[in-house]
Amino acid sequence: MSFVARVSSSACALLFFTAACGDDTAGAPESAVCPADAPTRLWAAPADQTPALNGHLQDLAMIGDTLYFRWGTDIPTWRMYAADLCGDEVVLLDPTDDLVDRFMLSGTDAVGRIAFGFRYADGAVVRLDRLEVEGIDEPVEVGRFGNAEPAGWSAGVDAMYFTSTPEVDGEWVPVAAGLGARPLTLWRLGGDPGDVLERLPGEFIDVAFPDTFAGEPAGAGPALTLTDAGELRVYDLQGDEVAAIDQVRRAQRAPGGSRVVWQQIGDDEVEATFVRDLATGVDLELTPNAHTAISWGRLDFEQRLTGTWHWVDDDWLGLVGPADTLVAVHDAATGEAIEVPAHARVLAGSTHGFWLLLPSADDETVAALWNPRDGELFEWYRQSSTYPFIRLPMIVGDDWYYLRNDQNNHNRGSWWRIDRTTGAWTELLPTLGVPFHELEDGRIVTSLDNTGDAYVRLAVVDLDTRVYTTIAEDVVYGFVHEPEHGVYYLDAQGPGLGLWVAPLPEASTAPRSRREPGLRSGGPRIDAAQYPGGADLGPFGVAPR
Repeated sequence: MSFVARVSSSACALLFFTAACGDDTAGAPESAVCPADAPTRLWAAPADQTPALNGHLQDLAMIGDTLYFRWGTDIPTWRMYAADLCGDEVVLLDPTDDLVDRFMLSGTDAVGRIAFGFRYADGAVVRLDRLEVEGIDEPVEVGRFGNAEPAGWSAGVDAMYFTSTPEVDGEWVPVAAGLGARPLTLWRLGGDPGDVLERLPGEFIDVAFPDTFAGEPAGAGPALTLTDAGELRVYDLQGDEVAAIDQVRRAQRAPGGSRVVWQQIGDDEVEATFVRDLATGVDLELTPNAHTAISWGRLDFEQRLTGTWHWVDDDWLGLVGPADTLVAVHDAATGEAIEVPAHARVLAGSTHGFWLLLPSADDETVAALWNPRDGELFEWYRQSSTYPFIRLPMIVGDDWYYLRNDQNNHNRGSWWRIDRTTGAWTELLPTLGVPFHELEDGRIVTSLDNTGDAYVRLAVVDLDTRVYTTIAEDVVYGFVHEPEHGVYYLDAQGPGLGLWVAPLPEASTAPRSRREPGLRSGGPRIDAAQYPGGADLGPFGVAPR
């Protein structure tokens, strides 16, 4: 859709300092040349809005033909902006600085993504804009959480869902029944303009939704709810209840939604665990959790994964013990336990198998992929511990790619291809930043040379020649590539504050056959332990491939 059409349907009060609203030219687009033949500032930030920090400014994303970004001097002053690709119009989605304090992104299948804001003073939820619907919406309050704040939100087929909880004090609280977990209230909001927040019955300690970032389709409501009394309810994508189990301490869905693993409330020491087939309703007993007393970070935050399960598709599941050890693995169809590699730490489960760290000398790190289907243990990583091991390889068919971190910043390092058959490593690039964007001609746009203040050099690199050509220096590392116009980025340092676009230089070598162009994550991060199933999200909920 045309961004101009989006803006023309809006009140001029939403435009940011434009002449059409009778203001001066401060903050107006510097250029509407499109495409630009040199780096061009499309939007100049007000002189008094130099960011004191820029971690949030990586939130630059393109949805349709519109750019969205956040800007402010510090966290309390963040504002959300929308701009067309040529900088003709720049719009504030939160037109007054006291309208909202934080931003959320949700949506529905019918409407697409929707930007929301939350105001701490009175718990108000404000719908800012339907990002994929023509026109810029007038902000409208859709309801209030009361004396609570957002705990989570999820998109659905025809509605969005939010959870709220009393003010969070920052302390870790385990998500398990009967252990003092934070109470959650569940809310529903339809996608039509006149819809308002509807509080749904019940109070919960856990509410799970289909993981759309992992490829699951959106549902008509939550996939799982658990109360502090141990009442578990599981739902299908149509919102119909498919399982009701009582006396449940904790539960996790399989990634495909066909099974659920649950732990029975018992003596708080050794408690029974089961896997239920949701199609048949049959429970199979698994290895009990003998470490319930320390599970889920109850005593030590470092043990927050103890007592959780990792899945390999919906077919195999592994119990995590203290220090992330792999305690047991079961065939989900039969309940049968199989022998696991000794003294292995489990990092993640995936369709490829269980990712493990194997016992090694103190100055060495050894990682392997173990496939429970056939028992193959493929040792793919053996490196000096001077290289931080903080991510898994990016797998594309038979090709494995790995970022070996050899810099202080964990989003940059050398880029390697690993032969899945022999385990041999081939260096492709001496330095690469992630996420990065692969172009149609095989080149890569990336951010490099991170410094203490997190500003970077944007460059495009030719893999054949290993020549790096600078696009911009001392800018925020998040960027967006658009084939017709080049690279969009935010400059948050020096006299050129604002939103910029720069054309890409011509390729110095002939285009080579590559896979489909697009944004790449560089592989899942595992240095900061998360509960199994957490999505690795990019700016504004955009998941790199």
